Amino acid sequence: MKRNLPIFLGILFGLIISTLSAYSFDKKTSIEGNVAAISTAKSEPIEIERRASVSKAVAENKTDAEKTKQEKTNTSQVKTSQNKTTTTTKTKVSSNSSKPVTKGEVLDWWKSARYVFRIGDIAQVTDIKTGKTFKIKRTMGTNHADCEALTSKDTQIIKSIWKGFSWDVRPVIISVRGRKLIASMSAMPHAGVDSAPAYQTVSRRSGGYSRGENLDVVKGNGMDGHFDVHFLNSTRHKDGKKDPRHQAAIAWAAKRK
Repeated sequence: MKRNLPIFLGILFGLIISTLSAYSFDKKTSIEGNVAAISTAKSEPIEIERRASVSKAVAENKTDAEKTKQEKTNTSQVKTSQNKTTTTTKTKVSSNSSKPVTKGEVLDWWKSARYVFRIGDIAQVTDIKTGKTFKIKRTMGTNHADCEALTSKDTQIIKSIWKGFSWDVRPVIISVRGRKLIASMSAMPHAGVDSAPAYQTVSRRSGGYSRGENLDVVKGNGMDGHFDVHFLNSTRHKDGKKDPRHQAAIAWAAKRK
């Protein structure tokens, strides 16, 4: 027994050493596991936060890109709108420009013209050769239209075209009742006194006319009496015949292209 005691003690000591080593290894492993778990636990919020940050950055970049795209679209729309406005303005300016009326209908006086341009009608006259316009009123006349300037301003325009009052004839366009009629006009007021009442018997009537009925109806227009406007086949009051000069002016205007 005594002889085996050292052997028994050696075995016991070895068992104690082995147990202590195993306990130390398990404790170390447990500690390392806990450290790893703690490390993992700590890293998970960081990873989540990192992913959230990346997602936020991507979203912000996307939003910025969309804003930039929208701003470009808005800018393009504004430019397009401005261009349209400019084009519309140019178009409106272009459409407002108009040339003088130089063409019209040739109507027979007896069949049509006297019913289109009636006594009391106000018409716009366009001098074909100059393009100047003025207004007149038909006050009377049977064989042709006896007319007067509507205002003193219209009288001044007439005088600027004819170089004063004149018996010379000129081709004109009469715009009345939505129609444009070719006619011939002279610019010599006659048979009236502007300062006297219409149709009253007066002396020294204009145009070399003697005492008689005052054939001046429109007052304050800067002319005494009325002037003549002829149409196709209209005639003179004094003899009932066509006036060759007026008919020639009408024919000339009718042939213009």
